[in-house]
Amino acid sequence: RMKKAFTSWQEGLKGRAWNSLYIENHDHPRIISRYGSEFFWKESGKMLAAMYLFQQGTPFIYQGQEIGMINWRPERIEQYRDVQTIWNYNHTALNKTEEQRLKRQWRSARDSARTPVQWSAEKNAGFSTAETTWMDVNPNYTWLNAEQQENDPDSILNFYRKAVGLRKKLSCVRHGEYQEYCHASDKFYMYSMEDDKQKILVICSYTEKEVDFKVPKGFDMTSAQLILQNYVSADPAALKPYEVRVYLWEK
Repeated sequence: RMKKAFTSWQEGLKGRAWNSLYIENHDHPRIISRYGSEFFWKESGKMLAAMYLFQQGTPFIYQGQEIGMINWRPERIEQYRDVQTIWNYNHTALNKTEEQRLKRQWRSARDSARTPVQWSAEKNAGFSTAETTWMDVNPNYTWLNAEQQENDPDSILNFYRKAVGLRKKLSCVRHGEYQEYCHASDKFYMYSMEDDKQKILVICSYTEKEVDFKVPKGFDMTSAQLILQNYVSADPAALKPYEVRVYLWEK
């Protein structure tokens, strides 16, 4: 469904409108918890970033997305503030236990993306010096915070910076033609952007297992530059869990 949505935006708006690109906002749970993997937290967080940052349009980065914030899992329904979440808990799946109904909200609640931004490992994640905050802070702030990632060259935050820097240099991202490959695959999202100066190929894995893959026909890998990846090495015949690669061809 996600691949279909992004492809429909790129193809349907080409030459007609300039799209707003996003993968998170205040009305959706966190993207890593939804389409990535909390086990492969760093890998999938980087993959999801590159997945959309190299498409035509203006990308928006929602607060906390750039450090890979994930879903909040409160112990009581009373900790939620969102009226929709509270209504769903009280009016749906009433044949389930309270614990099961609460876990349903963990997966889908909008409040998962509304907890305070995690700036540091200090009290209230460095968000506020108040005794309490309106929304509870996600307990994982002690290790998942901006301060910890700031000087880590391998962090999700610094991967975003690198990806955005590359995007600004690539004319094919702004003005190129989009082409998706492997449409029916539930393991890969693969697309190219091409103009008269450059071509890029973005390869994203959406599986927790290492999988074999082949580059689509028409791409000469002997002249390709691997300009972005989320693993140290790249196996030409296989993708690691939630791996992403961005290849560049200069004309």
